[in-house]
Amino acid sequence: MERWKPGSTRGFRPASMTQIEALGAFHGGRDVLPRVYREFLSVMGDSTGEWRLTRGTTSISALLEDLQNRDHERPNLQRYLKFAVGEDDYNGRQPDDFFDLARPTSDGADADILRIHEERLKHGDAEAERPFSTFSDLLRTLLVVKIAFQIRDKSPRYFDLGRRPEFIERAYELLLRLGFETTEIGISLSSIPLENSRRGAIALLLGPTDLDGCLRLRAQDDDEERRLVEIVADHRAELVKP
Repeated sequence: MERWKPGSTRGFRPASMTQIEALGAFHGGRDVLPRVYREFLSVMGDSTGEWRLTRGTTSISALLEDLQNRDHERPNLQRYLKFAVGEDDYNGRQPDDFFDLARPTSDGADADILRIHEERLKHGDAEAERPFSTFSDLLRTLLVVKIAFQIRDKSPRYFDLGRRPEFIERAYELLLRLGFETTEIGISLSSIPLENSRRGAIALLLGPTDLDGCLRLRAQDDDEERRLVEIVADHRAELVKP
């Protein structure tokens, strides 16, 4: 983050071990918290500084205060772990974000996430949104979008790739041929950040979920960005052919 945008980690405050233990105690113990989430808490669990992951707060202080409020019934705490409290705005409360602890990833390090108002989750009367597959996907996607793509004020170039997984695979192979490489923040099947340091460029491939898959591109130099966009545009028909 500091390499892409100096000063972007200013204001990070970690959660204390006492806070992490207290949060875990509500859900069956510290080790119940997904490992990726525990690592997040140990780096910026009390404050993410000037940038936010959600429309609300991920601060562990707010989460503990919310859990200690005994005035209302909770969703099943053995299954659902709230990691973001939706903010209040003029349209009413934004939905909260939860881990579904019953649906861990295959390596056990992460879990499915869902976005829904707590009352609706408790009563099961609404379908949850799933804007990201896992917490890792949320982190890596927003890290690139909010940090690396904010090199300049204008929006990154965007290519709609449709809903077929093979379209994403073809775009990934094209980017590798252009000299892009995966970054230190990792990849998944649904969120793939790549970087080309020689071109001063970053790319983000998002696999199809509820929306079409897409490719976003950004280069520090306008001429380089224009060349990359032209190359991808020239190959787009090949990428999305049935």
